[in-house]
Amino acid sequence: MSPIDESERPPAANETPERKETTISRRGVMMALGAAGVSLAAHALLSGKALYADGGTVTGSVYDPGGSPQPSAHLDWLNVKDYGAQGDGAADDSNAFQSVLDQALSGASPAIYVPKGVYRLTRMLRIYRNTKLMLHHEAVILRCHNDSFLLNGQSGAAYAAYTGHGNITIEGGIWDGNILQYPDAYVGFNFGHAADVTIRDLTIKDIVWAHAIELNASRDVLVEHCRFLGYKNADDGSRFFSEAIQIDVPTRLSFGGFGQYDGTPCRNVTVRSCYFGASGTAGTAAWACGVGTHGAIHDVWTSNVKIVGNTFENLTYWAVRLFKWNDCLVEGNTMVNCGGGVLVSVPTPGSESTKDKDGNQRTTPQAGKGIRIVNNVITGASVYGGIGSYGDQAAPMADLYVTGNIIYDTGTQKHAITASWCRAAIINHNIVYSARRGIHLENTSDCHVTGNRLEGIVVNGIESAKCADLSIESNFVRNSGFYGILVSETARFSVTRNIIDAVSQSEHNRYDGIIVSTRNSNGSVHSNTVRKAAASPQNRYGLQISASSEQIDTSQNILEGASGAYLNASPTSSDRLLLYTAGGTCYKLTVDAAGQLVTTIL
Repeated sequence: MSPIDESERPPAANETPERKETTISRRGVMMALGAAGVSLAAHALLSGKALYADGGTVTGSVYDPGGSPQPSAHLDWLNVKDYGAQGDGAADDSNAFQSVLDQALSGASPAIYVPKGVYRLTRMLRIYRNTKLMLHHEAVILRCHNDSFLLNGQSGAAYAAYTGHGNITIEGGIWDGNILQYPDAYVGFNFGHAADVTIRDLTIKDIVWAHAIELNASRDVLVEHCRFLGYKNADDGSRFFSEAIQIDVPTRLSFGGFGQYDGTPCRNVTVRSCYFGASGTAGTAAWACGVGTHGAIHDVWTSNVKIVGNTFENLTYWAVRLFKWNDCLVEGNTMVNCGGGVLVSVPTPGSESTKDKDGNQRTTPQAGKGIRIVNNVITGASVYGGIGSYGDQAAPMADLYVTGNIIYDTGTQKHAITASWCRAAIINHNIVYSARRGIHLENTSDCHVTGNRLEGIVVNGIESAKCADLSIESNFVRNSGFYGILVSETARFSVTRNIIDAVSQSEHNRYDGIIVSTRNSNGSVHSNTVRKAAASPQNRYGLQISASSEQIDTSQNILEGASGAYLNASPTSSDRLLLYTAGGTCYKLTVDAAGQLVTTIL
């Protein structure tokens, strides 16, 4: 699909990713793409052995030891060589391929086999419903034109909902973009308004500007055991965000192959056990983004996308980008030296992505919900950060679940986990080593941060700013440069049973284990342990409460600090115990400056 709906310049190291519209003109994109505008003309004007998560190959499931398809009681295999294909890398095999694919137009359900060889194609192929296209694992499809490999249907057709050409399987082979000879921008595979699509055990090599697979207005799609190798950005760097697999919505800008432009979302898409990385071809790099999208339609949500067990290596943007999606799972992936790990975001107000299906500008953004980011390993996401969920004041992200992730080395400028403008978020049992901030919360409500382990943090282990209804419980923070836990401008919160060890490592006696800083209210800080380092640098106070905070109750903390265990400058806050009689009368027990116990009935 796409040149760019939610284009953005790469932010400076200390910036939160912004959402900005592109300046590329629609006409310019279409002219650059030619017929590949089938799906590249986008929303707003981004050998080696397979590194599969489970090591699956096409040979075991499709072919016998001789490299031919295994017999089937239900399929009559059609060999492209019986239709005139040569596979010698010299002859034009386009007509042979298309003639066998056209068998589906007569009502047949062709099962097509492509033997080992190099098949030179000089035009885009059309694939139709009820087709199985199986390639030998050493069959090479050599693109010798400036368009896509294939499209599921005829240009200019019109399909509603999921009534386009579906029930299609493509398996095996190496699909070579041949971009040194044909360097124009193009999309690899285009699927629109389809149901029941399977793509497995194949390699797509070298894409310019766009996407290896465009899934648009489609449902029940499986992409597994594939390799996506090599990507070439636009010369001006404007396609720095492009997705190898784009899961998208239908607009005239997003999918030029055919309509209808009826707002049909993608649903029930699984991408599993795939590898995303570099090809080694001159002028290319690893992909920008592995799986995601950068466009949306008002009142339309992509849903039930599962991104499971994949490897993303050296990608330059976020490995996964969820843009206004509902009920999605990102689980068990490995992200190595990518720009960022997982991004959850919403459209910019008044952008192309806040228009409805009829093109009317609705202005207000909408967010997704029900996002689970679970058990991923993210290393070296130093350009954008480990996991970031960025909602909007008018459209906060809802029901975010971030658990069991291991995040290493996001660097001195980027956070491991960020939740901004979110509500109903659970962030638990993650392990973070080396980040600017371990967990950073802002403008977020009803959030639970529990059981995380954070070490080697440049600034603050856990930070809450302008949040509400927050619990920070049973976390372990060690060796942070500033504060272990910082709470500011937050209402109705509890900080409970955390262990803070050896913080203020950037400067002796400057930062506290826990600080309830500026303008907080109605908070509880109890049963925490703050241990100072054995030698300088050591934290200042174990716990400090600022004068501008109100109604902060503390109790049963075990505290150490170079300047003292505890400092409370708030006149409405105190360290206290609440005790009840058998009849229910409540007494507050405090201690005065002279060390005398004071009992007050409440």
